[in-house]
Parts: sequence; structure tokens; C-alpha cells
Amino acid sequence: MYNNKSSIYKALLLSIAGACFACSQAIAQSVNINASTEYQTITGFGGMNGAGWIGDLTASQIETAFGSGEGQLGLSIMRMRIDPNSANWNIQVQSAVRARQLGAKLLATPWSPPAYMKTNNSLINGGKLKPEYYDEYATHLLNFVDFMSRNGAPLYTVSVQNEPDWHPDYESCDWSGDDFVSFLNSQGSRFGSNIKVTVGEAVGFTKRFTDPVLNSATAVQHADIIAGHLYGAVPQDYPLARAKGKEVWMTEHYTDSKNDADVWPLALDVGTELHRSMVANFNAYIWWYIRRSYSFIKENGQVSKRGHIMAQYARYVRPDYKRIGATEKPYSDVAVTAYKGPNNKIVMVVVNTGTSSRNLNLTLQNASIGNLVKYSTSATLNVGYGGTTKVNNGTATVIVEPQSVTTFVSEGVATSSSISSSPSSKSSVAPGSSSRSSVASSVIRSSSSSIASSVPRSSSSSSSVANNNNANCSYVVTNDWGSGYTAAIRIKNNGTNAINSWSVNWNYSDATRITNSWNANLSGSNPYGATGLSWNSSIQPGQTVEFGFQGTKNNGAAQVPAVTGSVCN
Repeated sequence: MYNNKSSIYKALLLSIAGACFACSQAIAQSVNINASTEYQTITGFGGMNGAGWIGDLTASQIETAFGSGEGQLGLSIMRMRIDPNSANWNIQVQSAVRARQLGAKLLATPWSPPAYMKTNNSLINGGKLKPEYYDEYATHLLNFVDFMSRNGAPLYTVSVQNEPDWHPDYESCDWSGDDFVSFLNSQGSRFGSNIKVTVGEAVGFTKRFTDPVLNSATAVQHADIIAGHLYGAVPQDYPLARAKGKEVWMTEHYTDSKNDADVWPLALDVGTELHRSMVANFNAYIWWYIRRSYSFIKENGQVSKRGHIMAQYARYVRPDYKRIGATEKPYSDVAVTAYKGPNNKIVMVVVNTGTSSRNLNLTLQNASIGNLVKYSTSATLNVGYGGTTKVNNGTATVIVEPQSVTTFVSEGVATSSSISSSPSSKSSVAPGSSSRSSVASSVIRSSSSSIASSVPRSSSSSSSVANNNNANCSYVVTNDWGSGYTAAIRIKNNGTNAINSWSVNWNYSDATRITNSWNANLSGSNPYGATGLSWNSSIQPGQTVEFGFQGTKNNGAAQVPAVTGSVCN
């Protein structure tokens, strides 16, 4: 009998514990963002163009990598190799010129000095630069700087040496920290103020190669950027470099080269490393080859999952943004950083590596924000539009989906007088206009492809119907390109009671047809019907639910039909 009671008690305890665990998943954790707490200035995010070792990026791939529009990565730094043979320098020009036209900064790195300058008289297997050739080596680097400038691709910075602690059977050269000091003391003044000098680039960001430079009263004057790679290392703050007023760049890494870049959730490793690099106060993060099976652009030219994750940072956290104060770990599996643009635009990036959706209660200080527009990359989304959340008196509640990277971009200016700051500018990608502030409906989740869900929002026309339940149903054309369109239906509850299990209908009188949809269960083939999903089928008073779709049509303006159904009449 005792054993039976014990079993019952255990079952009850387990049931209660399970219920409490389930409750804990629904309770939103707090994230405090303070725009007045400033950390590093972001110089940019980038990647390596391997022209000369692998095929050069094509013109369209350059546009994809360095453009900042829909479907593009938004990279702002291109790294390139300084060939030991100056006869090959022209290989770098074409892509560098176009990348710079798109706003990218150019970093040039040598893997080895010319062989005759080295102790082993070889380009490979390490060997050291002979001190008697310091002058000729500096001339070699400056000649490359001049060559690129004369050909329309002026460099932002030139590095002294790639991976001085690695001497493999390809181009390489051994340097010590004292060697860097000696070289900079001897030749640093020749680089002047028109080109920044990068020093370090050790395999594991080993500080023994850069601490001597930073601690030298003379050499430190000629080093502008302290750099390192992350092979076998994790991002760490570099207080000495910051104290000396130097930028800290991560100039090479890839998180995995054995698996395809679309393998999910493995691709989330990029989001995790980017987050760690930002909280380590890195000013720049540069991936290895931009195009590779494991990289941002696949060999077929398509953007990979890893590329879309990079875009969650690079497209929205632009050069000259500052990282600002934000609660970094509201959950053990959620990581948050926030940024402020020169125009006081606020961007928050959230990496959720867990298997549960997470609710975040945001409190924003010293920032004037009207709305937050959501973009996400997950197993089913590629920088997909996820709706707009209204910020009320500096607070908002948002949801981040499991195993995702989500970027929230501020839009508009708060109307409350309780928050004071400079107004933020409009988002560079015009978002949808629906506003939500509750956990249940503060965000529109998308389960369709990003092709449909990341089309620029620019409402051109709409129709609406009010009903006895005080609900308003609007059909809004969000984009129109002649033979196709995207549209959204928005249902706003103007009443005092929740609307549950909504359904709507609409009909086109011409050849318009829907090809795919998101955020609703779609039925029919003209007339069409839609019902809510499990998470948006209930609309609380004052809240709005939105779902969207993409379709084909004849040329001419997209039709705007009336919306009817159980909610609307």
C-alpha cells in the first residue's frame, strides 16, 4: 500500500513539474536595451575572394555578396591575397572594383613575401623574412596598394602577414611579435595616413604576436588594426588593443568545411560565432571563401543557409553602427546583441539555438522607436519577413522561433513623451504596417519559403470590411511587378472580446491566381478561403493578425477584392 501511495505521489510531482516546465516556456524573459551604453563601432562583415587560387567571383555573385537588398548578403569588407608575383596582381582588380563600388572596404593580405627575401628561399613551408629585405618588402606591399588604387580599387587596409604562426606546404612565412615590432619601427612610417596597416592574423588569435606591437611606444603608432583568426579558438575581448585605440578584426575563419552550408541546424554555428565575436568587441568579422559548398554562396551561385544567417547581421548592422547595451542571455539557449545606427535606428539580433520558441519582454531606454520589424532565418525561412510589433512606452513583447536567427529593425518614432532620444529613420526595406503588442499576436510567423515572405513591403492599394464583431478585414497589395504580386489580408479586432477560429474568403474576377501563401491555412482555387494556424487563430481585442500570399496575374494593377467570411460579416 505504501508503495502504491509513493507511486501516486511521484506521479503527481512529475505532473506538477511538467506543468511548471511548460509554464516556464511561455513566461517571457526580460531583455533591457540601453542606447546610451555604447561599445565598439562596427566596421563591417566580409569574406575572402579567392581569385588566383579558386575561380573569381562572377559579376552576379559580387552583387549577391556585397549588395544589401533582398536575397543579398550585405557584406561590406572584401579580403584578397597579395600574390608574391606582381605579374598576377591584375587577377584581383575586376571583383575588387565592383565590390568597392557597392561600398565594400578592401583588405589585402600577403601569404608570403617573394621567395628571394626569405631565409628558406621558398614561398612555402614558412621561412622568415630577412631583415635586410624589410625595405624591399615594404615596397612590395606599397606597390600593390598603388596598383589597386590606379586600377580603381583603392585599399582600406593592407596586412603585413597572414598566419605568422603557420608554415604549411603552401605560401607562408614565420614572424614573431618582435619581428612585427622591428618591421613597423623600420618601415611603418612609409605607409602614411592613406592606408591602414593590419598586423597579427595569427591562426588562433594568439596575442603573443600582437602584444609586443601594442606595448611598443613606437611600433604601435604604425599599426591601425589588430587582427586574428579563430581556428581552434573562440572570440575573446582584447582590452589592451582597445586601450591603445586600435580596432580588432577577425579576418579569417570558417566553422566547418566538411558539411554542406545548408545542413540545418548545423548552419546556426555561424550565428553563434557572429554573436560571440560581437560581444568580444570585434569591429569586423571576415569569413573565409565567400563562395564554397560550405560557405555563404554555393558553387551554383545560390545563397546558402549560412549566407542567410550572415545577412541577418550584415544587411542590417551596417558600417558605423555601434553595439549598445543589451541583456545578452535572457535564456540559456538565446543570445542577444543590439546596435544603434548613426541615425539612431535600433537593430537587435537574437540567436535561438534551442528547440523551443522564446518570448522576450523588451524594455528600451534612451531610444525613440515606433515599431520593430522582424526578419528571420530558420529551417523554413531565409531572412523572411515576420511582421511588425508596436513599441508602447518603450516596451514590447516579441517571439523568436526555435533554432533561428532573428533580426528586429526599428521603424518610425515613438509618440510617447516618456522616452527621449533622437528620432530613428525609416527601415531601408519598407515593412508591413500591422502592429501587435501581445505575446500571442506580436509577431507574424512564416512557414513558407523566403522568396514569398521577404518581398519588399510597399502597400499600393487596399480594401476593408467591418463586421458586427467590430473586426476590420483589409486586403492590401504589398508588391506588384506586372505579371505577379504579393498581398496580405489583415484582420484587426476592434471589439472587447477575443475572436477565435477566424476564417475569411475572397474572390478574383480576373485571371489572378495564388501560387503560395504563409501564416494561414489556404483552401480553394478562386474563390479562396483561409483559416488561422494554431498560434494565430485567436485575435485579442485591439490586436491584428496578418497572413500573406504570392500570385500571378495579367499585366495591369493587381486586383483588390473584398474580404468576407465569418469574421468579416
